[in-house]
Amino acid sequence: MSPIEEIKDGICYMCTASCPTRIHVRNGKAVQIDIADDNAAQCPRWKAQLDFVYHPDRLQYPMKHTGERGNGSWARISWDEALDTVADNLQKAKDKYGAESVIFWVAYTKEPRPYFHRLTHAFGSPNYCTESSNCFSGTWIAADLTYGPDYGMLAAQSSRVDLASKCKIIWGTSIENSHPQVWQEHLEAREKGLKLIVIDPRRTTIADRADIHLQLRPGTDGALALGMMNIIINENLHDEEFTEKWTVGFDDLKKMVGEYPPERVEQITRVPAAKIREAAILYATQKPAKIGMGINSTTHHANGVQNHRAIILLPAITGNFEVDGGNRGMPSGQPTNDITLHKRVADMPPGVGSIRFPIWTKHYREMQSNAIVDQIESSDPYPIKALFSAGLNIQFFPNSHRIVKNFKKLDFIGVTEYFETPGTQLADIVLPIASWLERPILLPDYRGYVKLIEPAIESIGESWPEWKIYAELAKRLGFGDLFWDGDFEKCVNYILEPLNITFEDLKQRPEGIKRPLLERPERYYEKAGFQTPSGKVEIASSTLAEHGLDPLPSYKEPVESPVSRPDLAESYPLVMTSGARVIAYTHSQFRNIDKLRNLMPEPLVDINPADAEVRGIHSGDTVTVSSPRGSIKMKANVTDTIPAGVVSMPHHWPGEANVNSLVDDRTLDPISGFLPCKSQLCQVAKC
Repeated sequence: MSPIEEIKDGICYMCTASCPTRIHVRNGKAVQIDIADDNAAQCPRWKAQLDFVYHPDRLQYPMKHTGERGNGSWARISWDEALDTVADNLQKAKDKYGAESVIFWVAYTKEPRPYFHRLTHAFGSPNYCTESSNCFSGTWIAADLTYGPDYGMLAAQSSRVDLASKCKIIWGTSIENSHPQVWQEHLEAREKGLKLIVIDPRRTTIADRADIHLQLRPGTDGALALGMMNIIINENLHDEEFTEKWTVGFDDLKKMVGEYPPERVEQITRVPAAKIREAAILYATQKPAKIGMGINSTTHHANGVQNHRAIILLPAITGNFEVDGGNRGMPSGQPTNDITLHKRVADMPPGVGSIRFPIWTKHYREMQSNAIVDQIESSDPYPIKALFSAGLNIQFFPNSHRIVKNFKKLDFIGVTEYFETPGTQLADIVLPIASWLERPILLPDYRGYVKLIEPAIESIGESWPEWKIYAELAKRLGFGDLFWDGDFEKCVNYILEPLNITFEDLKQRPEGIKRPLLERPERYYEKAGFQTPSGKVEIASSTLAEHGLDPLPSYKEPVESPVSRPDLAESYPLVMTSGARVIAYTHSQFRNIDKLRNLMPEPLVDINPADAEVRGIHSGDTVTVSSPRGSIKMKANVTDTIPAGVVSMPHHWPGEANVNSLVDDRTLDPISGFLPCKSQLCQVAKC
């Protein structure tokens, strides 16, 4: 009998770009995946999807830890036993200590996240936490405080090339590794005359193609932005009409930037004053101009939100805001039904981190994960006793050894995962989850469409879609009706009810249904204003002022730097920046896939030849990277793409090369709670 082959629509979830795919299925098995977005053709990750899905180490059955956490062995159990154990232990903590004593934490799973959010609040806990505690949310909060929540996606949408732009600043992102699907766009735009300014401590591939590269000291982005404003305002290159009519605090900003002439900014950033002037004038005069920002590079500092606020004010003061070719808000459509049940926890005790980081937790509507460890240790304002996690990424947390030590104190940990990880080693129960080829996926707003992607293949082993796991837990916890008694079709119908689209409609239209978007003409603010307390761009943020923080985007020296801590720099003289994207990996994922691991087999620390020479280090040497929090081992990569006095290394590497174990977990950004992983002190020594 000849094999039966079908081609099914799919989506690649190997990173956040969510590129469309075509999945070839033969006799029930996926045998080939084609990318349906030509811009992503060169990305290696989508090509490794089948290696991920059919990896021999995929978790296929529920497992129970039978020994000491971190050192014990595993026993296969049934789904009934696994779910009963999870539900019983969560309920036990709730009955004895209150629902707030249970934290629900989600890492990198994507479209099932709203269902996990609903589970958290249906259970009664305010403690819904995610990897956003250290990710995109920092830039979102900066934009929200400055322009309002409808401009929170300014950083995300600015990665693409706008054909109307005459100049573009790429601030803190490599493009080739971070956004491979738009790499070719940038090369073609350069050939057509786009002026390009790159701001990055590293000399990246895109920096080599730039008209100007400002190679600043890590953590000084805010000072550089203020220095550029100093030049723009003093040269009368600012948009006087906009700043007078549509901003609050411009006069105070003008006074503040007067303290940042290019000569002083050179001392702070190490960027020559002449290059700062050249870049500022080019950006302000070659209009329309756009800024493309890394979503984390400017916010992973102890002053990260204010750094980013300074940067995103540049479009507003130069007339490059809400015009074609400049930075614009994203069009939105009619909202779908929110299923997160936030009202159910409105009167609960304060969630984790909400007392220390009230702006972030209120505006982003999540709890701050980086505050978990403090609350476990202090039990203030209440104890934390259990954790249910969708992908427990231990490498995510600053000072990671401390979080591991404290997670071991919890009465119970349940985890859903694809593979064994350092996080699953801490769990009592591990539940195997179905991949994006094996689960139904609702995409309420995917590239302008509402789309339903049905499973291309049967689940591997006994792995389950996350929706099913949460719905079955809900039944055992006594609120199955809040999960439509496990009926995914009813859930989809409820979410899409305002759009008058049903599950059955989407099944009949696998290509998706166009979602009408709100028209957003140039200078949309003239019609709608800004969703800030003042109705204007808040250069001086009223929200920050209400919380006793500087309302202006002020610059502060990194808490750990050769300038702020010369005493510490005697032992740790190098500035450590981490987290630059590696095209083979997405955060902590995929190092177990040979096809991708071969692209970067070992964790590398980039070090300048001058710093390497005095330490007797050569490329390929095993080195120890240390900070006041501990030490890790990596391989040296001696390169002049990193400036002297700075070292760069990848983030979230499992095991002994986890850079976040070196990062301070006490000097967090006071607004976002973000970890300062891109501007800390360290030492590198040959082993």
